[in-house]
Amino acid sequence: MTLVMLAAAGGQDDLLRLLITKGAKVNGRQKNGTTALIHAAEKNFLTTVAILLEAGAFVNVQQSNGETALMKACKRGNSDIARLVIECGADCNILSKHQNSALYFAKQCNNVLVYDLLKSHLETLSRVAEETIRDYFESRLALLEPVFPIACHRLCEGPDFSTDFNYKLPQNIPEGSGILLFIFHANFLGKEVIARLCGPCSVQAVVLNDKFQLPVFLVRVVFMWWGQVPGRVLL
Repeated sequence: MTLVMLAAAGGQDDLLRLLITKGAKVNGRQKNGTTALIHAAEKNFLTTVAILLEAGAFVNVQQSNGETALMKACKRGNSDIARLVIECGADCNILSKHQNSALYFAKQCNNVLVYDLLKSHLETLSRVAEETIRDYFESRLALLEPVFPIACHRLCEGPDFSTDFNYKLPQNIPEGSGILLFIFHANFLGKEVIARLCGPCSVQAVVLNDKFQLPVFLVRVVFMWWGQVPGRVLL
């Protein structure tokens, strides 16, 4: 463990601030993937979590068991920590090694506040996504059903993002329908989420099942065409 991790695990905020001021890195990882933020969330130290997030701690890092800081907060039933990491872009749909999400852990802890917080956030993301798509395409596009839940990736946490999904095509495929991957650029402002589909895009390429996918529109890339399911997507 680094000094930052030790300070975070012990809730030693003054020491943590001093280390950060002196240039200590907050995103170091142990062999099992644990970070200072995960330690702080697991130990229920709200102010410590806030200090680390302000210093640029990554929120979606997973331990070897697949658990994240958000999952630790849900296990402890700490709605304040859960809210903090969510507002910093935590992905609520990440699955642990045993295929459990943060919502599952929130339900297990029997804390209604935490469960409702996550559920409300996921509903907000879905609503904003649908509204953004409808506003952009107006009446030229009708949404049928999602292929997989919305996934969040903070650009500061690395250039690559991948997700696995399984989707069975319906027996009767509506004529003129297809599968699209929408890539949003979003800002989290407290409970408010603002998303856009057009404009500059940081996504350089989309790979589905090891095959490079061409965008539907080559100008102002905002979404990509999918041709195969199930599979694995790498952005």
